[in-house]
Amino acid sequence: MLNMNRASLLGHAGRDPELRDLNNGGRAAVFTLATTEKWTDREGRPGEATEWHRIVVYGPAVKAVETMLRKGDRVMVEGRIATRAFRDKEDNERAVTEIVVSRRQDTVNILSGRRAPDDPQGGEAAA
Repeated sequence: MLNMNRASLLGHAGRDPELRDLNNGGRAAVFTLATTEKWTDREGRPGEATEWHRIVVYGPAVKAVETMLRKGDRVMVEGRIATRAFRDKEDNERAVTEIVVSRRQDTVNILSGRRAPDDPQGGEAAA
């Protein structure tokens, strides 16, 4: 039986990426992504709803996210959905759902923003 865990999101970066050094010597980049749905109701009034997604990037794509992604940039993310539990400062059990970009087929494609000087193809980065 085939199983698949894959998310594709297109939206705007909600903040500049936060970079973290990992215990294994690698790095991670974390940022939020806003996706907004817009509609018109039966009376012709516009409406919208924004969903916020936590994006965690590992591997080679961290460099592109670090140098090119800034708050407000339009970005497409493809990765896997992961939920993890943790204890907060008040010792309460919490859960967070993230889109994780870490495998070879995962991507962060920055559609607007800065181009790295050594990146002739623009803002696409694979994990």
